[in-house]
Amino acid sequence: MRYKSFEEIYYKYFSVLISVIIILGCIGKTFAEDIRLTATVDQNVLTLDEQLKLTLTIHGTQDTLPPSFPSIDGFTLLFGPQISAQTRIINGDVSVNKGYTYVLQPTATGKFTIGASSVEYKGKVYSSHPIKVEVADAPRSSGSQSPDLEKLVFVELSTDKTEAYLYEQVVLSFKFYFQKGLPVADIDYAAPAVKNFMEEKLGDQRQYEEIRDGIIYNVLELRMALFPMVSGELTISPAKLKCNLIVQHRRERRDAPSDNFFGDTFFDDFFGREQKRYPIERTTGSITLRIKSLPEQGKPMYFKGAVGTYHMEVSTKAQQVKVGDPITLSMSVYGEGNIQTINEPVLVLNREDDFKLYPAESNTQITNREELIRGRKVFNKVIEPQKADLKFTPAIVFSFFDPRAGQYKTITKEPFPIVVEAEEQEVPIQLTFSPDKLRPVKHQPQILTHDILPIMTNLSSLRDQGSLVYENPFIAACLSIPMIIVITSFFITKKKVRLQTDIGYARNKRAHAAAKKRLKGAQTIFHQNLPTEFYSHLSKSMSDYLADKLNIPLASVTEDKVDALLKQRGVRDDITEEICRCMTDFDHRRFSRDGGSRDEMEHSLKLAEELIAKLERQL
Repeated sequence: MRYKSFEEIYYKYFSVLISVIIILGCIGKTFAEDIRLTATVDQNVLTLDEQLKLTLTIHGTQDTLPPSFPSIDGFTLLFGPQISAQTRIINGDVSVNKGYTYVLQPTATGKFTIGASSVEYKGKVYSSHPIKVEVADAPRSSGSQSPDLEKLVFVELSTDKTEAYLYEQVVLSFKFYFQKGLPVADIDYAAPAVKNFMEEKLGDQRQYEEIRDGIIYNVLELRMALFPMVSGELTISPAKLKCNLIVQHRRERRDAPSDNFFGDTFFDDFFGREQKRYPIERTTGSITLRIKSLPEQGKPMYFKGAVGTYHMEVSTKAQQVKVGDPITLSMSVYGEGNIQTINEPVLVLNREDDFKLYPAESNTQITNREELIRGRKVFNKVIEPQKADLKFTPAIVFSFFDPRAGQYKTITKEPFPIVVEAEEQEVPIQLTFSPDKLRPVKHQPQILTHDILPIMTNLSSLRDQGSLVYENPFIAACLSIPMIIVITSFFITKKKVRLQTDIGYARNKRAHAAAKKRLKGAQTIFHQNLPTEFYSHLSKSMSDYLADKLNIPLASVTEDKVDALLKQRGVRDDITEEICRCMTDFDHRRFSRDGGSRDEMEHSLKLAEELIAKLERQL
């Protein structure tokens, strides 16, 4: 018994040790990410009377020496560094950073470059990018009511390539930049016209931060996959965006000079009573793409227009069949490209009369929409062997043009071995003896069976033989089952086809389920007590739901447009006003330093759930 007890204790502590090692390994993996060093400034155009804040931030660790101070001409160091550290855990992802902020005073006018800073971590040196700043002599005018926002708010339209082949996938990206901390609202996005292209949406709206010229910008990005349908020079028209910048109206004071429009207290109290909306409209440039025709040289005889990078899998279950029995070939083409337009692979027959071929049934599935369109298209094709001496199914060939390699490629799958047996011969039923075969003497044919009843000429001999089969309720119910199945299948198929072809209908049907899933994510953030992320997630949940329910782009979900569309759909005025009020409240709390108490957060979550439920009953 002592040996057994020792063994139990041994395995118990061994399992605990293994668990500790696994946990430490996971933590080590979390914090073992490569670090990076960034340099940012609060402004890159200033006057001699203003000060410049330079922040050097180490992302990924807090266990380093301070980064080296960069070389700077035209500035003197007033004080610093002010050190700040931050650790955030969102959905299990841990992010840490440490910042060093310096305050600089310009000593001369002109254009200057803040050099790169560097830090060493585990034997590797990380460097930041240089920053260009401009110091002006004359102070910026404070009498203007509207500031110059050209560098604070701008848009870009770009593609991942300037030339492409016919039917090749091109990624179109629209980016909306606004300086971090600027409160924007009522975003109205007008997408560019993409004539002579097929369009596919790529993922959801992206939100992230990007540093340009040392300034931190919030970025909203919309992406789309385009497939050119004609060759030549194709132009993508400009995209447009309208929004409002919510600011506090400047107030004149007698006892002090006029406040600068972007003074120190601007972002601290922009939610005050004297708010003002400054309309902003931005337009991107147009884009011209050179679309090349597919080369004629090297084009395979089985090429049917597929362009992209593909693979193919083929399978069948039948191995031993009889002449005329069906064999189903499952041909799966998957990869990167316009999956929906792929034609079925080709079956190569030795002789045309070896097999009888039927049209293939296809099923398309888009498996990835994040970076590029990737998916799978499955063709189920039925073939019937017509001869007993066949040993193999036909070979299967799929040809496509690979734009990355700039050449045609062909995938060939070898035939599957099969055994085809001759069909059974039907033996005719002999009802009479043939007297010619028995004796040369001519006789009358002799009846062997009485399957055929004699014709009755006396109507009085007819009598009821019992109730008819189809009058039996059970039999009638059984006979109606196939009809019910066919009708049900028809409506189910019709609904599936509509979900695949009618984007507005599909978005409407899936809006409620998607909203419930997003609200669960907001509830998770609520338990983590992260007000800013909570209201950001809650605002996005409401915006995504309204965009799907009203079948409009996400960037077009503004209070005015939502109010007009909901009233047009017959939604009650009190519900419409409550939704618009919540959208404004959630938007304000996203940018406010005070996100509210936990009770307020819980009330906001319940209010969002109730409003979505009310809309489901109204729409």
